[in-house]
Amino acid sequence: MRTLTLPIQAGRLIVTVRREELPLEHCLGCATRQNPRRLYLFVSKVLGKHWPVRPTIMRGIHARLAAKIADLPGPLLVIGMAETATVLGRGVAEEAALHAGRDDVLYLQTTRYRLSRPLAFGFDECHSHAPDHAVYLPDPALQPLFRAARTLVLVDDEISTGRTLAELARAYMEYNPGVERIVFACITNWLSAARRRELAALLERPVLFPALVEGEFQFEPDPAFPPPTLPPVAVSLARYHDGVVADPARVGLIAGRWRLPGLPDCPRGQPLAIIGTGEYAYAPFRVALALEEQGHDVRFQSTTRSPILVGDAIASRWEFPDNYGDDIPNYLYNLDPGRLPVIVYEHPAMLSAHPLPGLIGGLALALEEPCRGS
Repeated sequence: MRTLTLPIQAGRLIVTVRREELPLEHCLGCATRQNPRRLYLFVSKVLGKHWPVRPTIMRGIHARLAAKIADLPGPLLVIGMAETATVLGRGVAEEAALHAGRDDVLYLQTTRYRLSRPLAFGFDECHSHAPDHAVYLPDPALQPLFRAARTLVLVDDEISTGRTLAELARAYMEYNPGVERIVFACITNWLSAARRRELAALLERPVLFPALVEGEFQFEPDPAFPPPTLPPVAVSLARYHDGVVADPARVGLIAGRWRLPGLPDCPRGQPLAIIGTGEYAYAPFRVALALEEQGHDVRFQSTTRSPILVGDAIASRWEFPDNYGDDIPNYLYNLDPGRLPVIVYEHPAMLSAHPLPGLIGGLALALEEPCRGS
């Protein structure tokens, strides 16, 4: 056990580490959110979101977590949390299916986009800048697995209180009261032993907490730090996104059947930054992984809705409108100016409509139908 004091602009985090499968410093840094509801942020160095990461390192993280759930009783329903953990969630599901050679792992991700299909349930992430999540009912062929899972695995990058995941688990149990166990899987778990017992009592099921780093923390705000203002966000509740979304993970897929789409023709010898867009990040990650395995110097990261102040673990910030036509500010952090950016979209309509490639001097491509066969 060890204790660290991590200063940020808004105050300081005091972290006590109980267990480290990987060193804490290799897994995360810290920054200040542009969000008065929660000022601090743990910036993952292995997630592929706010910090550029080698794709092979990311896959190693997926495999480590997957090994902890791969032999649990099936069917397994794995749900990844949008937007930050969509790569991690699907990566864990894919690696678990491959590790155990099983075909009963159903993967879904939560989403903040509206689709004209039946909604399974929605829930709220109270501290977030964008709190509403939706889980859509899978296609009819996948609904027997959805309704009969014996193990529910919820994947996020970190767990601080477990409130959001508990709300999601309770919503799912309305569909499947027969689920036997619940798993909260993450990279960093900050839950105390007492809080873990509370969650198990609340959910009335055995709850497992596989993680790579475990500990506790407290945040001490700096009273002299001026509270930041959230960027204005106005989303039309009447607008549907069916015409611009294509990722099958939003509507369910059987893990372990990934097929690589075509690769971009990237110049040899030039370092690359492959960039996923918001929730759509697993297929771009696999493109980045394939390029790295071919010998390219590659880092992977994603755009995000999360407003974070420059400083501490955030060296740079690009701001631009989102690529789904909602007029929501999006951000790209810590872009390496020495790398050629390649932005990967899920729909071809975004290629000409979105300003990010021109803003950062990058290439752009769309992955749509090839990903549907996953």
